[in-house]
Amino acid sequence: MSDQRSETCCFSGYRIEKMPFRADDTDRVRALETSLDHAVREAALLGYTRFISGMSTGFDLWAAASVLRLREALHIQLLCAVPFDRQADAYPPEWKQRFNHCLLAADKVYALSPRFYAGCYAARNRFMVDASSLLICYFDGQPGGTAQTVHMAQKAGLSIFNLADGQLKLF
Repeated sequence: MSDQRSETCCFSGYRIEKMPFRADDTDRVRALETSLDHAVREAALLGYTRFISGMSTGFDLWAAASVLRLREALHIQLLCAVPFDRQADAYPPEWKQRFNHCLLAADKVYALSPRFYAGCYAARNRFMVDASSLLICYFDGQPGGTAQTVHMAQKAGLSIFNLADGQLKLF
């Protein structure tokens, strides 16, 4: 995939339990979905045609859904980077349904490991960063996987659009 980095964008953001709002806060969720749609459109205008989601609850799945909403009009693809088989087994039913919908509708799925292991999420994050030249994220400074991915992306020289402050902002 490295030969397609210039047209590949990855997503990273918080799982639902770390977001600064609840999944049932429809106004905030809609606002984030609108920001994601705008960011994906802007990326498409810059020549990005491939979008990789890590498929976790919250931001990743909202981002994947955005790509699916805009796919036909923008001629873009959804790529799913699944860190291990059965990733969604412990998801609440609503998120499992979203996961399955996105996975089945994806243009390509990368299953990175047959089973969970310590470090499989970090390996997924590295895979996404190594395959991309743009990161669209939701990062407000909290430690964890999103922070790790943003730092990886910075070190690798990716452009970064951060949606955490409600604006499309390039680092």
